[in-house]
Amino acid sequence: IEFPENQDVLELIDSKGSGILNILHDQCRTPGASDKTFALSLYDKCSSHSRFEADSRQVAQQLFAVNHYAGSVEYNVEGFVEKNRDELPKEATDLLLSSKNEFVQTLAKILQPENTQPSAAGSSKST
Repeated sequence: IEFPENQDVLELIDSKGSGILNILHDQCRTPGASDKTFALSLYDKCSSHSRFEADSRQVAQQLFAVNHYAGSVEYNVEGFVEKNRDELPKEATDLLLSSKNEFVQTLAKILQPENTQPSAAGSSKST
């Protein structure tokens, strides 16, 4: 059995700067990023790659396809950004925020996602 060269697919997926995984990683670190901004970035940076596909129907539905050696595989970007964020669970940051150690509290505030930061120190839990 002969298998075609697949290096270009690997580059599409994992190339520094313009690979799908690199774009996803950048989006996960960007405040306010969403699946839509991830999809738009993919379309912008990958559309010229011969193994990447996103026709008008796919763009309208935030889909894309990768033409693997076995054929075209379509992906839906829904949930990509949220599932790939490197965030501590809320319980962990709450625990750090409740520490009496000022350094640990400061660290917790830095690690906390922007949209969940409490308005006053230590007020992240309501009773």
